[in-house]
Amino acid sequence: MHADPPFPRAALLAPHELGRGRLEPGTPNGRVQKRLRIDATGAPSTLIGRLLVGSYITGQDQVVVTALGGFTADQRREIHRVVDRLLGMTVVGDTAEALEVQNFIDPSKYELPRLLHRVVQVLRGELAACHDALVGGASSSLRGLEGFEEEVDRLYLLMARQLLLSSDSPRIARDIDVESRHYQVGYRLVAKALEVTGDLVYGIGTDLDAHLAGLRRLPPSLTNDLALRIRRLEEVLTSTMAGFAVLSVVEANTTLNRIAAALKRDATLGQRIARQVTDRRVAVAAQRIVCNLVMALEMLVVVNEVTINRGVEPETVALTGTRVVMLVRGVSRAHDSHEVPRPLAIASIEGGEATPERAPLRHGLPRVSG
Repeated sequence: MHADPPFPRAALLAPHELGRGRLEPGTPNGRVQKRLRIDATGAPSTLIGRLLVGSYITGQDQVVVTALGGFTADQRREIHRVVDRLLGMTVVGDTAEALEVQNFIDPSKYELPRLLHRVVQVLRGELAACHDALVGGASSSLRGLEGFEEEVDRLYLLMARQLLLSSDSPRIARDIDVESRHYQVGYRLVAKALEVTGDLVYGIGTDLDAHLAGLRRLPPSLTNDLALRIRRLEEVLTSTMAGFAVLSVVEANTTLNRIAAALKRDATLGQRIARQVTDRRVAVAAQRIVCNLVMALEMLVVVNEVTINRGVEPETVALTGTRVVMLVRGVSRAHDSHEVPRPLAIASIEGGEATPERAPLRHGLPRVSG
């Protein structure tokens, strides 16, 4: 694998608008275009696909995949499958022995907090569909979960690409609203935790779709327990991201306590299912659902810990007079006995405006004057 300009520039598409993604010129916004060449001769198709995903995340703009003697059918199919699932990636050159791929999406076009907000919307919709199907509602929505899962994956990979490019470009970091290097690391952890949560929620939906009739016939207490845990995960996801959005260490602490209590209570649920459910396939499906719910809660532990750690980072407290800012239902409480608490305007993850007499809070970063 080595960097090498593969085709004449005439082979490249001219920049123009493509759907909702803005195409980039050869040197987008003054940034030198990154080019990569992958020799896929004899390589497993899965490896080629993973290298293409890696090239996308690491900010490559132009990738040429070559294969001496031509691609196998599996290799070509995998390349096109990966290209189709990545936002802004397009095949612009196709010969028997080479495929040229170009990434056209503008990495600075979408603010990262807004992309996170969209991921949370999708996950909450998936969980609501799972809950409704289990308690007797329409089951048709379960068959649409694959599309939602693919959207979560696409958004995660775009966020990962943005964050890596922002670490090299202050302009991109400013445009996506993640100027702090420390915050870039935290956002990457949060994005990955949500992506894994999406995989787990999709697994729950898959088991529900495959065994819904049997799961609905479980003893009422077990069906109710599963439904409550699905609803609880949605609530914990909501409170987790609400705390992260406004940098509320109080909210994060409360959510962590709730997760710890839930994990302790859920420890015996799998054994109850094994004892009470005689249909082995249904019992295994129910146990997998419980396992995925537990692992999803553990993923959200990571997000809440990022919120708390961010609250005490030197970069954060430098903006608040070296004080830890407590946010509870829109009220700031300085962790300093000599300071009188004062209200802060809290911007939602969609952004918001603070009144002049209140210090604004933009995407979780407190900004105070003086």
